[in-house]
Amino acid sequence: MIKLAEGGYNKVFRLVMDNGSVAIARIPCPNAGPAFKSTASEVATMDFARTILNISVPKIHAWSAVADNPVQAEYIVMEEAPGRSLADVWGDIKLRSKDKVIGDLVAIEKKLLSVPFTRYGNIYFTKDSFAGCETAEISGDISPELKKEAEERFVIGPVVDHAFWRKERASIPIERGPWKTAHDYLKALANNQTKWLEHHAVRRPPTDIFKASDTQNSPDAHIALYKKYLAISPYILPEDKSMSRSTLWHWDIHAPNIFVKDDKITSLIDWQSTWVGPLFLQYRYPKLVNYTGEVMLRLPEDYKDMEKSEKDRVKDRVERSLVQFLYKTETKKQNPLLVKVNDTPQVTTRRRTIEFAENTWDGDILPLRQCLIRLERHWHEMGFDVPCPIHFSEEDIQNHMRDGEGWNEQADFWDGLEGFVARDWWTSNETYEEALKMFAGLREEGLKQMTGDERSDFEKRTRWASMADR
Repeated sequence: MIKLAEGGYNKVFRLVMDNGSVAIARIPCPNAGPAFKSTASEVATMDFARTILNISVPKIHAWSAVADNPVQAEYIVMEEAPGRSLADVWGDIKLRSKDKVIGDLVAIEKKLLSVPFTRYGNIYFTKDSFAGCETAEISGDISPELKKEAEERFVIGPVVDHAFWRKERASIPIERGPWKTAHDYLKALANNQTKWLEHHAVRRPPTDIFKASDTQNSPDAHIALYKKYLAISPYILPEDKSMSRSTLWHWDIHAPNIFVKDDKITSLIDWQSTWVGPLFLQYRYPKLVNYTGEVMLRLPEDYKDMEKSEKDRVKDRVERSLVQFLYKTETKKQNPLLVKVNDTPQVTTRRRTIEFAENTWDGDILPLRQCLIRLERHWHEMGFDVPCPIHFSEEDIQNHMRDGEGWNEQADFWDGLEGFVARDWWTSNETYEEALKMFAGLREEGLKQMTGDERSDFEKRTRWASMADR
């Protein structure tokens, strides 16, 4: 048994049997999602993609969504993906080969698009269904036999997204789906957070060095902003309902999750947390082809006269541009609805408004407020012939800008720790001691600058970082 990876959500092992056969085992970490539901949904989703959509996905050999077993943990044992990880070969293969891989990628997205659902939520097996699950009714380009099989074997149930289970949310009655409409999902984000804020939000004390602003520390301010979000929520999604239809989508299509052989995709792995959601929110350019630099579709005339280092940079820029161009061209031909989704006016602001609404208290209130301000500012560009239902006064915007100064300082701090300590305070085993030492130093600096009750309170709350207590 060889450990292949250990991240924030899973431990992955390669198992070699006595007869030489190989399997991959994944054991979820406690923070991977709600017990039972996360594992049960991941297995059912992979099976749906493989048997109903005919997407190359590893076959599951064995699994358990409960820890009451000899392993004493939830687990999934699946076949090893054939071929090689695209991450190992993408930089070496020719553009012609990349074009073939892109063609397969677009074909996979076409399969995902081909079967809309009637509900929004996570996929489970019918045999594992529980209160709140509903039949997985589907339509689209699918045979009557497969439609019948899907609706008999699968159900749509509550989502496993962290936003719906974090902290006390796991034990209070909030809306977790399945939902009948995309707008119902948008409303649930605000309603759930408001319910949690009203009963469980704990203000940070004035001495907290990570308190960004008074607004961030006020539950009432968050609730008031969620009311604005709810008022504008009917207009965030495109008017064309087909762009928000309920669609299963793989949200993390990048090279490490794609396996290839002979320029063909042989497997798409890591379906954890994938769900049946609004297409408008689900679809992004795959990381594999996404390129945000200067677009260059051919080498410049002076390429031969460049230094080698400059030639390498230009060649890489041209190849990345061509890869994205090939993907866009094939997508326009095979999946025009995806082009339409990305061409929606203010598409990024609309999407981010919904993303930032998931959790402003543990995240931050400023990004959501900034998105709402932008929606009001660009209201008529989005084609509406009714007045914007929300308004921010000049004073509101000035206060927002002032809060932003403190937010930028914190953002700079966390950006400086990227890859070392995450914003949710997670760090790897390898960097734990170094991270603790850093926070101990910050603690000492804070204690030097405080006196009296303020110092005493700060000393108690940060004792976890004291090197002397270890």
